[in-house]
Amino acid sequence: MTLLETLGAILVGLIVLAGAALGLSGAFSSSKLGETEQNLVTLRMQVQHMFSGSADYTGLDNALALKAGVVPKSFIKGEVLKNAFGGDITLAPVTADAAFSIELTTIPQEECTKLAKFQTDAWLAVDVNGHAVDRLSESIVTDIVSYCNDTNNIIFTAR
Repeated sequence: MTLLETLGAILVGLIVLAGAALGLSGAFSSSKLGETEQNLVTLRMQVQHMFSGSADYTGLDNALALKAGVVPKSFIKGEVLKNAFGGDITLAPVTADAAFSIELTTIPQEECTKLAKFQTDAWLAVDVNGHAVDRLSESIVTDIVSYCNDTNNIIFTAR
């Protein structure tokens, strides 16, 4: 094999490796999204169950949820709540609606639209970067896409 053939073979190998890495990155991103959706539902149900019989969610915060053991394990990083994308998770009461919110920060743009559309009918409200998502709007998808940018905050409100 000549030097030129060897360099060509190495170049082809690097191109194949780069393609595989991109495919793997997409698979991990999809896995993170699915994990986040599943854990979000679990967290919502656990908090609702913990406060069943109460008039509202007064006192709800991350520390209480951690101590009560209602946070899915993959949302716990040390002593703080983190989502699969490395952003923070914040639980808080929404007193005006006798509800509570779950805020996720640092959501990548690609996942923002998918996550903001996730079970919109199951939430009292969904907010993307300060914009309320109108789940009855005929343009819900284009609305959400326009609300999402490079790094996103999504607030899910439940009763």
